[in-house]
Amino acid sequence: MELIHRKNHRLKNFDYGSCGYYFITICTLNKGNTLCVPDAIFTPTEIGKKVVDSFNKIAVLNENVEIQKFVLMPNHIHAIIIIKNTELVEIKEKKYDFEITERRGRRSLQGFIKDFKSVTTRYYKKVYETKLSLWQESFYDEIIKNQEHYNNVWRYIDENPVKWKEDCNYTP
Repeated sequence: MELIHRKNHRLKNFDYGSCGYYFITICTLNKGNTLCVPDAIFTPTEIGKKVVDSFNKIAVLNENVEIQKFVLMPNHIHAIIIIKNTELVEIKEKKYDFEITERRGRRSLQGFIKDFKSVTTRYYKKVYETKLSLWQESFYDEIIKNQEHYNNVWRYIDENPVKWKEDCNYTP
């Protein structure tokens, strides 16, 4: 059996935890239409609702992250994520009669996505009683370079549901 080797498309020596705007796409395993029904309003399935909720929690749990744009499609999601000030912050807490120091604030784009995929896949496996993953390996990302690029990505995300049948991820 020949294994598929994915090409690493990320920039060498680029810090994906640095401040910036990122366009991401995450596809379901085998591009299965599990996230929403491709009707007039793209009604989320049960797992689709969990995906939306979990994705929105990325910004709640990480104060240096903002979700600027998001769309749920039948077999993938698109988003614009902004990583803001990424200074390390030491948090000291008194628990169990001793002090715990935790460092927060310096997580990478890959770290956020890994956590998101892990939470949603665990839920998916439990609810649908399967051993399969919800997501394909890895995800696609682009560093948004300027305002024109940002506007194009925003428009692409906005128009994606309308152009679903033309989308490269379309499966009937």
